[in-house]
Amino acid sequence: MQGQQSRTDWRMYLNNFLQGRYGHTRQLSWVHTQSGPSHDTRWLAIAYFNGIEYGRGVARDRGTAMEIAAETTYRALTSYYN
Repeated sequence: MQGQQSRTDWRMYLNNFLQGRYGHTRQLSWVHTQSGPSHDTRWLAIAYFNGIEYGRGVARDRGTAMEIAAETTYRALTSYYN
């Protein structure tokens, strides 16, 4: 992950942005898939906003994959809507 962000910051930033703009996060949805052997698992997290994919993240754990996808989604939505 880039910069000094902690593991949970990007999901929080994304949720805060959506709450501030829409008053809810209902338009945000996630798909998670796990692959690979148990000793080398990889998680794929995909973030959708209004049914459109905005971010993907791949990592060894689900939370980190979600953070990567959340960062991409946050940056895309804030650059478009701000």
